[in-house]
Amino acid sequence: MIYMTADKLHVVVLETGNLEKLKQGKPATTPDGEVLICWTPDPVWLADKIIDADGDAAKIVELITEAVKRPEKPSDRPRHKPYIQYSFGDKDGKR
Repeated sequence: MIYMTADKLHVVVLETGNLEKLKQGKPATTPDGEVLICWTPDPVWLADKIIDADGDAAKIVELITEAVKRPEKPSDRPRHKPYIQYSFGDKDGKR
């Protein structure tokens, strides 16, 4: 892994070993511990579940672990609308 930081920018360059580790459900962490990198074959499912977890860190870790086991979704499916400025606990969250 190559990890570079500047003012508000973090650049992470992964190598093949990192990718294999991610696909096994093991997260990668930058050397300073500031960035945790995970992988999921179904990001739409995971994003929805994380928002439903309402900020519960233990539940989010559980969801990320579960997400790795989901079937891979096609990469050309319609893009999921980004969640912008979502606040946990906000019932009117900007989904």
